[in-house]
Amino acid sequence: MFKAMFTSHAIAAVLLTQSAMADTSIRLGGSDNASRTVIQVKDHMARMAQAGQPGYVLFDRARHVAIYVDPVKQEYREIDQQQLDKYAEVIAMLRQQMELLSAQMQNLPAAQRAFIEQQMDIPAGGLPDLEVLSTEARGYHEVAGFKCQLQILFKDQQPIGEVCLATAADAGMSGNDFATLMAMMNFMRELASTTQKLVGELGENSRLLLSGLQGVPVAMKDYQNQKEYRVTEVSSKAIDAAVFSSYLSHNKQDLLLDMPMR
Repeated sequence: MFKAMFTSHAIAAVLLTQSAMADTSIRLGGSDNASRTVIQVKDHMARMAQAGQPGYVLFDRARHVAIYVDPVKQEYREIDQQQLDKYAEVIAMLRQQMELLSAQMQNLPAAQRAFIEQQMDIPAGGLPDLEVLSTEARGYHEVAGFKCQLQILFKDQQPIGEVCLATAADAGMSGNDFATLMAMMNFMRELASTTQKLVGELGENSRLLLSGLQGVPVAMKDYQNQKEYRVTEVSSKAIDAAVFSSYLSHNKQDLLLDMPMR
């Protein structure tokens, strides 16, 4: 659940408002015509949803809590900093145990090792190495009317993607909105970093999170998968507060952390 959410919405995690006092709705489009995301901001709340998926994610800056909502089942789950820290501890322990087990299996016959890896859901050849990313600034551009600085993402010194980032001032963001969305970005960065320790390889949006880049991403390109994302529409119309609070009528469930091995 978490990996799907943060990889689907990471590019929308910090975007823009055009008025210091107005609510904001931002639409983003992808080159595959399926990756359409809407982010809405009101006061200390942010809401993000992807086209074709009934579920959505909220972030409450006042409580520093991410909320995953399933309106079909009428359920929601919350994760706060304490739970995220506990998740990180569990992941670190699992990775250490799996690395030890993988090392112990190296002297086993190939067929026996493959059987154990399958039964234990351990990737063939052991856990993947963690990705190490670097970035390089490449001048300024204009996207959807916003001035932004192009940043190239590198993995093993090979370019794998790019993102064009606007500063808060260039994007016309209010201080409050910027603080809300940056708080969400930082929270998702911690979650992405923790999950990476188990799954190793990252999606393009998670790479943006872990790159550590600060700013307002108005466009992004993934070289490996030939995908592009960019802001397509920004609205400052007032948003009904119920958009951010209707989940409270649903049933709160215990947090279930998906920890995929592959």
